[in-house]
Amino acid sequence: MSAPQRVAAIAVAILVLIGAAAVFLTLGDGRIGLGPEPSEAATPAASAPDPTPPPTETSAPETAAAGDEEVLAAIAEIEAEVIALRGLEAADIGAPDIITRADLAGELQDLFAKQYPPDERERDNRVLRAMGLLGPDEDVAELQLQLLGDQVLGFYDTEEKRMVVVTDAGLDAAAKLTYAHEYTHALQDAAFEPEHFTAEGLDDDDRQLAMTTLTEGDATVTMLAWAFQHLSQEELLEIGTGTELPDTTGIPSWMINQLQFPYTAGQVWIGALSGDPLAPDFTAVDAAYDDPPDSTEQVIHLDKWQSREAPIRVDVPDLVDTLGSGWEVVDESPIGEATVAIFLEHFGVARSVAATAAEGWGGDRVAIAYGPDDAFAVAWRLAWDTPQDADEFADAYSTVVAALPFPAAVRSVGESEVLVIHASNDDVFKDVAADAG
Repeated sequence: MSAPQRVAAIAVAILVLIGAAAVFLTLGDGRIGLGPEPSEAATPAASAPDPTPPPTETSAPETAAAGDEEVLAAIAEIEAEVIALRGLEAADIGAPDIITRADLAGELQDLFAKQYPPDERERDNRVLRAMGLLGPDEDVAELQLQLLGDQVLGFYDTEEKRMVVVTDAGLDAAAKLTYAHEYTHALQDAAFEPEHFTAEGLDDDDRQLAMTTLTEGDATVTMLAWAFQHLSQEELLEIGTGTELPDTTGIPSWMINQLQFPYTAGQVWIGALSGDPLAPDFTAVDAAYDDPPDSTEQVIHLDKWQSREAPIRVDVPDLVDTLGSGWEVVDESPIGEATVAIFLEHFGVARSVAATAAEGWGGDRVAIAYGPDDAFAVAWRLAWDTPQDADEFADAYSTVVAALPFPAAVRSVGESEVLVIHASNDDVFKDVAADAG
């Protein structure tokens, strides 16, 4: 195990044991496999009520400015330490809101109601069901809220420039660690205005995830360096032993793994760019904001980042032209190496096999269309670096095809491309398969 991997293992252990204190939830228009898309920062949580009811009145959050001078002083000290460590100008934000876990469900409901309206949620449900990632009775927003409800320890709202810390025990060690992470996001926002922090976001799911990996990896490296420099051994022990593991019963594995990816992969990548984990040099990290990654392949493989290996442009069949009147493409985007591996593992492919099958990714694009009577069609074309890479993916995905509850196929197209087809019924499948090149 390399030094970056060892540090990543420590980071993952801390993140899991404190309930993923550094996890960054962002809410937006949410495309393939991502649920709500980044535009707000937050951290995982637990079972929450159905997101569809109107927001209920809750007690106003307690702000640190409400009179707790000791908390204010501790927060100011953390900010000064993170600024010195990260080497960025102070962020112009007010005092944080300190809320209890009981208040959190209402906060998350309000965020979902504002950022993830029912029509977008239903579109994503249809997309994920067509990909085989959700069952007919599963709802992506309800699952997200369940996943996040017990784990969120804090978030930075980029629209309102508002910091929120979730704690029932005041500014304890976990809350301090969370604040160091989330304040790093505020510094990033002020210094670089990362693309995925904007409401518009990006129209490329894979690049979106790569950008999130940049910001989360940066914040995680900063958080860990801050913790090892400024927390006592007792506080580190408190973080490692004082929090129960979150309950992920009933949450699809792809959702959990995709939420974790920016922190685990990001910490390794940014750790490699910044060097000494106890005293990181962020020069190369700052430069990455001016020339950000184009794909998750670049953040997974350091050599691909160093050479800036660009994704191959891939065109997918025109499903509306193939299937005719009444059909509409509801989503179209690259998926990328990281999510390919995550999806394969979700469908039962061993993690090491899934990673090998996804490696060698050159580019991809998937289109999902819906038609009359809720019929659907998926055309997903993937380009690979070599014919062997294409064969490895096709072999792995053949096990997925066998397990899907609807007609599906994976087939080679040329030497180094693969086409995946899903359809709601045999007639739609035959039409797409006959017309797809």
